[in-house]
Amino acid sequence: MSDNRIKLTFSTTAGDLEDYFSLNQPLHAIKKAVMGRMKLDPSQADKFVVTYKGNPLDEGKTIGDLGIPENSVLIIERRDVVKI
Repeated sequence: MSDNRIKLTFSTTAGDLEDYFSLNQPLHAIKKAVMGRMKLDPSQADKFVVTYKGNPLDEGKTIGDLGIPENSVLIIERRDVVKI
């Protein structure tokens, strides 16, 4: 695959999506696209967070800037799931 794309899996309440994603696209845009493909309402994207190994990611950064390794699993979950 091209050097500017990376294979990732996004896990959501609607299931998992494995595909190749651009290293140069902001994570927020990828999250909205994945939500749409998983039949989750992309207009609600701000109510969801993307995490990697339990840590929320800066969605203004690109996958490349975040240094996410190939074949990683990123979780898209509601921001209000854990409120104490």
